[in-house]
Amino acid sequence: MKKYIVCLSLLVTGLSQAQNFPARTPTPNDTLVSARILPDSRLRFSIYAPKATEVTVNGDFLAGQPAASLTKQANGVWTTTVGPLAPNLYTYDFTIDGIKTFDPKNPQYKESLNGLSNLVTIPGKETDYLTEKNVPHGRVEIVWYPSGSLGITRRMHVYTPPGYEKSTTKLPVLYLLHGGGDNDASWMTVGRANFILDNLLAEGKMKPMLVVMPAGHTPTPGMHMGAGPEQDPFCIDFLGSVMPFIEKEYRVSTRRQDRAIAGLSMGGIQVLNIALWHPEKFSYVLPLSTGYFPPVIKELEEKYQAVLKNPEINRINLFWIAMGGPSDIAYQNNKNMMALFDKNGIKYKYVEVPGGHSFLAWRNNLHTFAPLLFR
Repeated sequence: MKKYIVCLSLLVTGLSQAQNFPARTPTPNDTLVSARILPDSRLRFSIYAPKATEVTVNGDFLAGQPAASLTKQANGVWTTTVGPLAPNLYTYDFTIDGIKTFDPKNPQYKESLNGLSNLVTIPGKETDYLTEKNVPHGRVEIVWYPSGSLGITRRMHVYTPPGYEKSTTKLPVLYLLHGGGDNDASWMTVGRANFILDNLLAEGKMKPMLVVMPAGHTPTPGMHMGAGPEQDPFCIDFLGSVMPFIEKEYRVSTRRQDRAIAGLSMGGIQVLNIALWHPEKFSYVLPLSTGYFPPVIKELEEKYQAVLKNPEINRINLFWIAMGGPSDIAYQNNKNMMALFDKNGIKYKYVEVPGGHSFLAWRNNLHTFAPLLFR
């Protein structure tokens, strides 16, 4: 009985002490909606920052225009309205007094090399292909593997299609590389790659495949945008560790005709440096929004004629170059690169889509080229 009396006494004492603490004062942040989609497809951004002196918001919804300034309200909430915007998935970042600030009111985010950016979707039929639907879903695994060339353990993401665990069939494999500043998670978050592939598979529009998304940045410095794999520690790691690990640990075909490699921006150069130097390894090569810089083109012409003239390049089933239109920052570099390919008799297919140098274009690219693979 004494034990219960003591417990009751402690409970009463605790309640009494709790009553002495002042209640938290409510703020506008309690019910704030930070990214509100208006009926006319405009987007209203809001953030509670009562002590701030300047707030802006940036993102791919601005299509390369300067960041939008927010106006401070009397209650300490800063707001601005942009648009109307076409239906799509957009990134955005707040900057408060010069400091990039994650929106804590929005759990949807993109992971990149140096931080996080928020995501917001303007719904519409244009976003149907990347929407999570009631269809069979593949698995996305976070995988750690030993890098022999770098001497460290590294991370990558791997997508396996629905039914992979129950099958004994060896699958073709797509290696899907990210761009500068992003990381191996980017194709899964802002890229929506798993949902795009799930939907295509459910519609019977593509072959089941394993998709490997490695980390293109390395702690060892190198020329990620240079000529050839030996200048880039990632390319060395990819050829020496990533591919052998996948082919050992996963049920994938090792035939050339069952391998594809695609990548955007920096990852597009890495695709070229791997595939042009080792065309016998791949039947599908898909560089997106990329192109060698003029000094590298000069280096290619002066030092790597044997690479450019390798007949194995034109035995690739599909060499597919895509750009995000004239607003793509790599547009001129790509034109210069294609002129180099034309000069050396390298055959390729070229496509343009809207979206500039952003995932607005690259998600579209994935949705378009995935059905072309392994046919």
